[in-house]
Amino acid sequence: MTWRNVVITKHCKISTKLKLLVVQTDDDVYQFPLDDLGTVMISTTQAVVTANAMANLLKRDVKVIFCDEKHLPIGETNPYETESSRRSCIIQQMCWLEERRNILWQRIVQEKIAHQMQVLERCCPCPDVEKIGTLAADVKSGDSDNREAVAAHMYFPRLFTYEFVRSDDDNQINGLLDYGYAILMSEVARKIAEIGYLTEFGIHHDSERNPFNLACDFMEPFRPFVDQKVFELSGRSLESEVKEELIKLMRTDLPQYGTTITQLINVFVRDSLRYLAGEGCLPELGFGGAIQSHESYSVFRSSDEDA
Repeated sequence: MTWRNVVITKHCKISTKLKLLVVQTDDDVYQFPLDDLGTVMISTTQAVVTANAMANLLKRDVKVIFCDEKHLPIGETNPYETESSRRSCIIQQMCWLEERRNILWQRIVQEKIAHQMQVLERCCPCPDVEKIGTLAADVKSGDSDNREAVAAHMYFPRLFTYEFVRSDDDNQINGLLDYGYAILMSEVARKIAEIGYLTEFGIHHDSERNPFNLACDFMEPFRPFVDQKVFELSGRSLESEVKEELIKLMRTDLPQYGTTITQLINVFVRDSLRYLAGEGCLPELGFGGAIQSHESYSVFRSSDEDA
């Protein structure tokens, strides 16, 4: 099982030797077993990566994320080799039924709202938190009434104060959220590509300029994990230690769920794609008490297939 995340923050040469990733800086040399790696974040434009290192990382499906001069993620790697026939998956993807796409989006929005409610209960309980939970039961197929936006309008001010505006680029909380969401989307996109599907074609998101429409769809129920972490980091800026905390979040054990966010994502993405292909039931992903308090919600069932 992959468990280690490596963050490159300064000038160095990245290569491989035997089965080790070798990072040579001006001051020292660091070595990491390739089979232990889950993600390599190159958070500097001053790093040099050898072709052999990239090939070895791709063979092991290690996600490599590149950042710009502002140290923000701008791209990532996806290997050509997948778990199944990529061509047949893409043909199938072009034929997904609209009814199944709408029903799956309904489930995704319900799960996201339920998780938001749980985060509020844990971080900053308020008398009207149940109002957000009741919105989940009102979500229609395809979320035609946009309950997702209504929930967000209620959720973020209660979590980050009523002066908080999600579109305010000068607010450091938004910087932390954007960074965490980028890492989260990378994890989801990696699994979609690994199974053999295109990230460009989503079930709800449909922007011609977004190469990750499907990843943006599937990541929605997991955003509150990032929200809670950013709440815990409130008052801190987007510095190296904070970035490392957000990256480690993806593979940190979550006692309340008995697994990691990455493993939850793996199961959810696989089950969602099977449902869209007509090969299974709606994915079951629930979040503790926030789910159990509403009959319309499902409870997550662990799976061994991705462990």
